[in-house]
Amino acid sequence: MPGAVQELQRIDVLAIGLFGLAVGALTLGVAQLGGIPESDRVGVLVIALVFGGVVQILAGVTDIRYHEQLGGTALTMYGFFWLTVSTAKLVSAGASFNFHMVLFAPINMVYAAFSAVMVYLTAYRNAALSLLHVVITLSFTATSFARLDVISETLPGILHVLVGLGAFYYAVASLSRAFTGRALLPLGPPLLHKSA
Repeated sequence: MPGAVQELQRIDVLAIGLFGLAVGALTLGVAQLGGIPESDRVGVLVIALVFGGVVQILAGVTDIRYHEQLGGTALTMYGFFWLTVSTAKLVSAGASFNFHMVLFAPINMVYAAFSAVMVYLTAYRNAALSLLHVVITLSFTATSFARLDVISETLPGILHVLVGLGAFYYAVASLSRAFTGRALLPLGPPLLHKSA
């Protein structure tokens, strides 16, 4: 009908945000495990900033526009984490001074706690998303210990790779469900149910 305002079709932006997380986390994890040379550190940080930060923030803002508080909060807050840490490390890499890694311990601790809460909240969505947040919580916890020089970068690297693979899995499952009406990869049922 001419002149009528067409309602926007709602898309699952969580898939977009998780694809960004997959690229950022896999790149960082491979770098932490020594698969990407230290000479490419700035490139790793740029990839983490754009995909882990900007892509998640844009997806989160869109989710907020759709009145999805859980997805919008998670995507924007994780996006701001990646944006902040990557920017600080880029500044440190390009300046005559270097930030000490202990600077990043508090933010990792706060995000470990936030992710633990997300394990509970996403259990109302499906098993795959809740399990992804378990791995994210472990990743932030391990990274906190690495920033305090208690452990090496190996465990955080392994966990970042697992986060990336889990995020990619969920993004593909969500996207295939949105496009075909069924998930090509199972997401599992909700682990918790809201009481009436």
